[in-house]
Parts: sequence; C-alpha cells; structure tokens
Amino acid sequence: MKKQLLIAAVAATMASVSMADVSISGAGQVNYTNTDNDNGTSTNTISHDFDLKIVGKSGATSVVMDIENTNAAGDASETTVAGASSLVDTSDTTVSKTVNEMNVKNAYITTSIAGVNLKAGTYFGSDNLLDDATQTKNKLSLDTTISGVKVQYETAGTNLNSSSVTLSGSMAGVKLSHEIFDTKTDTSVSGSFAGVNVAYRDVDADADAADSKTSLEVSTEVQGITATYANIDAGTNGTKSDAFFGEIKTASMIKEADGFGIKTNMAGNTVNLKSYTLTNTDNAEQDYTKLVVTRPLANGSTLEATYTDKDSVSTTMDLELRVKF
Repeated sequence: MKKQLLIAAVAATMASVSMADVSISGAGQVNYTNTDNDNGTSTNTISHDFDLKIVGKSGATSVVMDIENTNAAGDASETTVAGASSLVDTSDTTVSKTVNEMNVKNAYITTSIAGVNLKAGTYFGSDNLLDDATQTKNKLSLDTTISGVKVQYETAGTNLNSSSVTLSGSMAGVKLSHEIFDTKTDTSVSGSFAGVNVAYRDVDADADAADSKTSLEVSTEVQGITATYANIDAGTNGTKSDAFFGEIKTASMIKEADGFGIKTNMAGNTVNLKSYTLTNTDNAEQDYTKLVVTRPLANGSTLEATYTDKDSVSTTMDLELRVKF
C-alpha cells in the first residue's frame, strides 16, 4: 500500500512538473444588441466572441497560440433571415445571424539571444486612435536596449518586403518613439504635465501627403472624474480606429474625429459618457452620444451596457456579458 501511495505521489509530481511551463488563459463574451432606426425598422443580434490563449515556456523562450471563435455581426459570412425564430421577439424585426468561425489570431515565438529579444510569427498589432489592430503574417521583430534607448527592427510579408527601425525611450518622464519606414515615419510623444496626460502621434507619409495623419488625446482627473479630449486628423485617405471613438473600420474610413468624454465610478459601476463627431472620407459628418456602464459581478464576470445615439439615424443598446480566466 505504501509503495502504491509513493508511486502515485511521484506520478502526480511528474505531471505537475510537465505542466508547470504551460499556461492557459482566455475570455468569453456574449452580446445582445438592439438597434432602432429612425426610419422605423429595427434589428436584434446575438453574437459571441471566445478567446483561448495557450503559452508554453522553456527558459527564456515562449510559444504563444491564440485561438478565437466568433459569430459577430458584420463578418463576411453574415446571412439575414427575416422573421426567423430566435431568443428575441421577431414579429417586427430582422435577426442577423453569422456562421461560426474559428481563427488563429496569434501564433508566434519569443526568445532572447545574447541580449537581443526576438519575436517571430503571426500576430496582431495594438488598437489605438489611428489603427484598428490587424493581423500580420510572417513578421519578425528584433530589439535591444543601448544606453537607455530601445532599438527595434521589424520586417513582415511573404518576401519580408516591409521593414522599419524604431528608436524609443524616456526622458524626464516623457516617452518618445520614432519609427522609420521606407516611405514614412511614425512619431509618438506622451507624458504627464502638471496632472494632465497628453499623447500625440504623427504619421508623416513621404510618398503621399494624403496618407499623413495625426492624433491627440488629453485627459485629466478632477475629484474622481476623468475628463478626456480626443482628436484625429487623417487626411483625405482616412484611417481606421479602435480607441476613444470605438471600433471604426468601415469602407468610408475616418477623415476627422473630435470628441469629449467623462468617466467616473458610481454605486459600484464605472460610468463613461462620450460625445463626438466623425467625418468620413465621403465628407459625411455624423454626431454620436455614447453612454457605457460597466459593473463587475460576484462570479468574476462583467456586465456592460452601451447605449449609442447616432443623431438622426439610430439608437443602439448593447448588453455584454464577459468573463476572463
């Protein structure tokens, strides 16, 4: 009996060791969205987005795989069924449904060799005022720090035909970044000045001035209320965005955007109110008012309600239940 217990204990220890450098995390969300159009029509949509991230480590080397399953409305696979049976009343609405898709969002390896950090594979960039993060395949990043300045080389594409060099660092609390491409430069400056946070970005396109663009975000906190101003000037070619103004990736991209927002905590909820104006590349101007209320639930999940008033066009209520693990 003792031998059996000893064998079982050793086996359990070996199993825990073999899994010690593998971690699994992720998130899942389900959205119910109701849109009432000013022309008298309405739509109801139920969508989901599930993420599973697996990370395996061996010393300084990590392998990351990020898998996503989604049926979010707006995908190319979307089909519309009028009066279809659903979890919502469809007597006078249209229900949009999409085919489930399983995609590999990120698949890359990171390591460090002789003080040089390496990242290679397929992965998304970051969301910000001038970008809706997109996936880049066959990407390679090398960086190291020299006298407090980070030097990064990136290249991507089937033939590795797109490359850049970035110099970044901090000086007196101000963060600076300057990325150099063959035909443009991308410069960012951010910092806090007398309690006011400022982030400025300038993309200067040498070949096509219409593709040059800038963004500015200024925020400060007064008595528990955070006030934010955001601005985009993206020239005649426009830009996509996924930050203060929400996710914007329509065919007619943002040419100009300007807005204010306030954010505070109220009765255990995070309340965020925004008012902004977007002008797209067709020179169509649209005013928006958005109210977002987020509440953490006792089971570790989050409930978020977003009300959007698209002036003289539609009103939308989106309810999102999200959990992270």
